[in-house]
Parts: sequence; structure tokens; C-alpha cells
Amino acid sequence: MRRYPLIIDCDPGVDDVFAILVAYSKPEFDIKAICSVSGNVGIDLTTHNAQLIAGLLGLNCIVAKGAEKPLIKDVLPATDVHGSDGLGGYAGIFGDDRLSKLSDLSALEVERKILMESDEPVYIAATGPLTNIALLLSAYPEVKSKIAAISIMGGGINIGNVTPCSEFNYFIDPEAAYIVFNSGVKLMMCGLNVTLKATLTDIELNEMSGFHNTIADIGAKILSSYAANDAAIHDPCAILAISDPDMFQYKDQYVQIDTRAGITQGMSYVDETHSLDKEPNCRVFYDIDKEFFRKTIVKSVNI
Repeated sequence: MRRYPLIIDCDPGVDDVFAILVAYSKPEFDIKAICSVSGNVGIDLTTHNAQLIAGLLGLNCIVAKGAEKPLIKDVLPATDVHGSDGLGGYAGIFGDDRLSKLSDLSALEVERKILMESDEPVYIAATGPLTNIALLLSAYPEVKSKIAAISIMGGGINIGNVTPCSEFNYFIDPEAAYIVFNSGVKLMMCGLNVTLKATLTDIELNEMSGFHNTIADIGAKILSSYAANDAAIHDPCAILAISDPDMFQYKDQYVQIDTRAGITQGMSYVDETHSLDKEPNCRVFYDIDKEFFRKTIVKSVNI
């Protein structure tokens, strides 16, 4: 079986936790690092939450602290969706006694080290704002040839969830998204077009609760709060786009990011008319096999 070296760059976040769970549950992935970024909540909380989930799973990977703020904009957390602790108010049930050790190196240094020392190209799954990735590609352009692809949960074509045009991760740090989309690195984008279809029902939540193991119990609890505000479990799509692309519908497109202030800030748009005469720079995912997604999420907690 082919294994994918993987860095998860995230802002946990309930659905980020499930992205990590899905990656852990799939033998195709060799998780090298979990790197935090400010996004759903502040950097101290996203870092702590990354340590919690890595510790709970007993992951033998690096956990590193990333950017504490966007490149230019101020911090704007999403505590109304993810709770004040980022985990729907349930961070305490993970158990700090199993907290994974935090690296002495920053996320930027860790990501560069892993990429440059790898014998094969490394995948990056980015499920938060793209601040760390933009800094990495700008400071160390030599890593670009070592990246197999960056699979992103973010954006949306003709759809938004913060403004009518803009999705949260790109809106939080539009300049970072712009840098990444103009980097020349292979990109895969699971935006709102596909992630809003990645939903769970009470059937899956009840099935999780029936497993009666620690991970399933925690997963069901953090989802119980989150699902009341956002029924879509967005972030695992960025993991599955790497391992199971056949479960999606996608199209290679030329995508750009609007950084101007206003309702279009952070908007991701496609040159549908090819007026810019540009080659595609991103694989855009539009649809997903819902039953496959739901079964995968349930399986990820049955450990």
C-alpha cells in the first residue's frame, strides 16, 4: 500500500479534530507533524487542542506552534461555532495528562525541516487560514519542489460563509491565500461547494455513541455542540481529497484570491471564461459521495 507523508496544518476546531482522526484512521497516511495556526480560536488554544488530540491518539509525530496572527489583518476567531475553547466547550474531557509534547521549533521551522529531509514529496493538508503555508513558501521557496500537493479546506466558488462571497479561512488571511495560490505549487481546494455537502445525521452520531470507546465518546460530544451551529464537517474533505479523490467530483481551474477590503475580501474566484489565458493552478472539488464520507467519519472514531 502506498503511504503518503503528511503534514497537517490546522486550527483545531471541531472539524479539524475530525480531519486528524480521519488521517490517523487511514493506513495510507504517515502523519509527520501537526502544526497549529490562529484561526477558529487564538493560537494558544489551537496549539493546546493540537496537543490534546495528538496525545489522545498517541501520535508519534511533531506538534508545533504556528503563526499567532494573520499576515496583515487582526485576529477574528470563530468561537460562536467552535466554542470558547475551540472544541465546543469539551476540551477538558480530552485529559491534559496525555498532552503531546510541543516542539521547541516553530511550525515554520518544522515544516521546512520535514520537507527538506524527506526522500519523497510530502503532502500538506491545510484546514485553517493559510498563514503558516504562505510564510513557509515565501521564506523558503526551495521547499516547493518537495511538496506533492497542498490540499486546502477553504474558499468556495460563488459562495461564502463570512460574507456573501468569502469563506472563513480565506477571509481571515486573504493575503496568505493569495500567496499560496500564486506559488506555483500543486493545489487542491475543498471549498464550501463540496464541504457543505459533507454532513452527518443523527444516525451517525448515535452510531458513534454506541461504540463506547474514549475517542468515539469524545467525538460524539464535541460534535453535539458543533452540529447545532454547522452541520457540515468541512475539514476531513482536505484529507480525503488526497487518499480518495475518486469519491469526489472535481475540475482543474485557474483560481485567484481577492485581497481588497469589502465583501469580496478573501473571495476565491475562477476564470470561467478563460479571459486571463492562464493555465489551471488548482484542482477544485465540487461534490462528494455523502455515504462514503459519513461511513469514513464513523470509522475514524471506532478505534
